[in-house]
Amino acid sequence: MSDDAVPDLRGYEDTDLGVEIPALNRGEAWLVSECAGLQFYAYGRRDDLTGERIMPRLGDRLHLVRDPENPHDANAIGVWWRNAHQIGHLPRYAATAVALLLDAGAAARAYVYDEGDGEAWSLRLIVVGPAAEPLYAAHIERVAYRATLPVRNEKRDRRLRRRAERFAEQLQAHRRARITAAVETLMAVPFEPALPQVGAEVDVDDVAAMLAFSRSTVARLAKRAGINVGRYTWRVPPSAEFDAEIRAWCRAPRSKLDRDRVSQIGCEVSYAWD
Repeated sequence: MSDDAVPDLRGYEDTDLGVEIPALNRGEAWLVSECAGLQFYAYGRRDDLTGERIMPRLGDRLHLVRDPENPHDANAIGVWWRNAHQIGHLPRYAATAVALLLDAGAAARAYVYDEGDGEAWSLRLIVVGPAAEPLYAAHIERVAYRATLPVRNEKRDRRLRRRAERFAEQLQAHRRARITAAVETLMAVPFEPALPQVGAEVDVDDVAAMLAFSRSTVARLAKRAGINVGRYTWRVPPSAEFDAEIRAWCRAPRSKLDRDRVSQIGCEVSYAWD
């Protein structure tokens, strides 16, 4: 069937099909179908009396004839042209939907929608009337569904984006947790720090950052070495005693680490991996 609620009949105005245009515009049921079995009937052959090739023209009137005695399909519906030549039959899916309504007396006016090229399945017909109602209703439902697809796709894309964002956040959180655990393990291992030369003043925050511990730890180690590090003390002289205190602290197992600093290191490594 066409992808529209009303078939495009431009160019059919002066054909038999042209008389159906007002009814179709009013919402008359219709269906467009291939014509099956063209190769087994008169379609494309020569008329024995006239010698003319049996090729219905665009918009020509066709006739649907029930064939309940057909041994292959009790719903069979033959397609006839000029009441003299059977050119094929409705495909099984269309015949199944239309046959019962035809048997009940429902109208089904048929026309050539595409005359084809003489090959099998090339001719298409349009059926107009109440007998087309089942397939017409299904077609209109598909048209309505396709009309909502942009909105449906937009909603689906939003759901997928939110799901992807949540997954990325979870993956990042797991990665940070693993890296943080690794950093904590490594920081608990004794190590020899590379300290500034004894005698040159150093920045308190630089020492804390270099050794990955807090400013308060720097102050505590400095105090043991006889150096007072107050709130507003920014630079201290790394004496031999201060140097020794720091090295001793780095060699000793540490059960408590600067959690904020550890988390920060974990995040920095995690971002570097992304």
